[in-house]
Amino acid sequence: MRMISFLLVAPVVFVAAVAFAQAEDAFDVDVRYRARGGSDMPAVTITANRDLRDLVITVEPVDAEPKVFRVGRLAKGRSHTISIPQEPGQTFYRVEIASSSIRQAQEVSFAASVKRDFDLTVRGEDVDLAQGRIGFTATGQLLGVDLELIGEDGVLVLKESIRYSYPGENPSEFVFDPPTVPIIQAKIVAYDDMNFKTTVSFEPIVIDVPHEEVNFATDSSQIPKDQEPKLVKTLAEVNKALKKLGDQLKFRLYVAGYTDTVGSREHNQRLSEARAASIAAWMRANGLKIQVCSQGFGEDALAVETPDETDEPRNRRSKFVLAAQGPWTEAFPRANWSCR
Repeated sequence: MRMISFLLVAPVVFVAAVAFAQAEDAFDVDVRYRARGGSDMPAVTITANRDLRDLVITVEPVDAEPKVFRVGRLAKGRSHTISIPQEPGQTFYRVEIASSSIRQAQEVSFAASVKRDFDLTVRGEDVDLAQGRIGFTATGQLLGVDLELIGEDGVLVLKESIRYSYPGENPSEFVFDPPTVPIIQAKIVAYDDMNFKTTVSFEPIVIDVPHEEVNFATDSSQIPKDQEPKLVKTLAEVNKALKKLGDQLKFRLYVAGYTDTVGSREHNQRLSEARAASIAAWMRANGLKIQVCSQGFGEDALAVETPDETDEPRNRRSKFVLAAQGPWTEAFPRANWSCR
């Protein structure tokens, strides 16, 4: 009898091994929780430390419906960022990261802040270094405000801080001992209630240039020849001051003209503007390299208060100042400078 042997082979089933990683090993989470608004918003970034399948990210604000982002596969070493649109202010979030490659979803909770619009303003009339005073206005709630005064060669001359102990307590003025050296730059930094900062920098230095008054003919803005030597001396004083100041700032020469109260206000305004412009043009024509700005103030900034139609020589005057920004003093009630 022929023997027939049967080889019984048990079926072999190949099962792909699925390695479930711990969430903290499978990916890294980076949260941008402070943003300035606009295109800059809070965000969550997932970076895969191994291949992730069926990646789902759920973002749930504390006061709104959750949003689900189905990313799918995220290869090892790749990142995926989800930007979270948010109104200005602070919002709390719970973020869940789930994947079929990890045993258990991971949750991340955080508070995100988006900067509110707030303005920090320093007006010219609020700056008085001679009296040791700088005022400012700011909108919104503040945590604090810092002031720095910078002297020549970038030397820090003064640093002051205001800190607010409760919301709404907003003192808006720095008071300090008047500086004994020229101040080239002032910087004010304000911090809002979420510690975002806004900075205002300005150059408060204003230098009065010694000069002799130019005597114009009645109702004329033409500079008489016999008055030009006075302007030559003034130009020398300007260049002397510029040489001393160096090139730390870009200075301008400001020329202001004034009248007494004889004649109509409108006529005096036009005459003062024309005379200041003539002097400014003379300075440029005679070699002054920096920009020269002029403005007439007529009888709006009298050196000596008088009634109308009063002949007062002290009110018929001019003023020359060097400044890196528009000069801020009571002598200049307007800032409509014409520069050349």
